[in-house]
Amino acid sequence: MVRGKGIKEILTPAEKEALNDQKRELETTLKEKKEYSGSTAGQSIDENRIKREIGRIDKAIADREPPRLNAVRKDKLAKELSEIEGRLSQGIPSRYEMDHPEKNAGAVRKHMRWTDVNRADIMRYKHLQRTLNPDNPESYERLRKEK
Repeated sequence: MVRGKGIKEILTPAEKEALNDQKRELETTLKEKKEYSGSTAGQSIDENRIKREIGRIDKAIADREPPRLNAVRKDKLAKELSEIEGRLSQGIPSRYEMDHPEKNAGAVRKHMRWTDVNRADIMRYKHLQRTLNPDNPESYERLRKEK
């Protein structure tokens, strides 16, 4: 849980992959320690500290996994997501405005103002995407119109 917010923080695929990479490196270090246990390099490795770190990584991954959803809950969250998409698509600067700010005076300011006004919906949108699509969450950028 995120302190004071009541919303469980969910790992992005990139964050999960980074944690798994760290875990694999630590496991490789443990394996190498066993192979070189007689040498000075093998003796300088603190095996218990590495095992604690692997346990910490496992706990972080388990704590931040998306919840298992039943069909009713999934439908409810999908409905909420579509309502938020409708609200976010109102007033968002177009893709053209954002790609060519020199031709659209105030486009950046417009985007910043839109972001400030919709901050809570943006955060909820990201959380719902990570919950419903944990392997491929979509960005709110896809809501931008071309022109």
